[in-house]
Amino acid sequence: MTTSDRYLQRIAALLRQCEGTDNPHEAHVFLVHAQELATRHSIDLALARATDPGATRSTPIARQITIGERGTRGLATYVGLFLAISGANDVRVDIARDSTWVMAFGMETDIAAVELLYTRLLTQMVRASRAYLRSRLHRTKPKIGTPVHGTTARIAFQNAFAAKIGERLTAARDAARAHIDRDHRRERIRALHSAGTARQTTRSL
Repeated sequence: MTTSDRYLQRIAALLRQCEGTDNPHEAHVFLVHAQELATRHSIDLALARATDPGATRSTPIARQITIGERGTRGLATYVGLFLAISGANDVRVDIARDSTWVMAFGMETDIAAVELLYTRLLTQMVRASRAYLRSRLHRTKPKIGTPVHGTTARIAFQNAFAAKIGERLTAARDAARAHIDRDHRRERIRALHSAGTARQTTRSL
């Protein structure tokens, strides 16, 4: 099993924990950890390719990913979720006119992480929207003069869900990058300090 396979398994395990809890705070923590892991792995691979002359030079790829069948209601919200996830993981996306598929462009491991996150989070989004409709909260909002149709409410809910996911993943990515930058700065400072100490030792001999 490759390192990339192991890291994808760890992300999948975190997302299963996210799905398996009814505690919103715990679910958020698991999701954040999954994104942080994806970010750290992507940066580690990029650094390895840049610093190891013998490393295999990876190139970006394009992969078509099916979103749903033509005519399915709400496919645009599914695409919105995919865009929210890909935006936090350095993957560019072209969208089919009917939203039945997307074309993802990026490093293979980044696309794999996006697909994994999308598959798991799509399940959560659909399940949450169904629970919302069953609660009939969309028919009792005081600011709306007439009841909102179920389809309209579902699309609005799923759009909001995708936007929130995008915000959380982007924040987690930025936090992970900042943490990695701090670690690298500390390593450079220690290296410079060690080099300076070695030079002083050499001069004193």
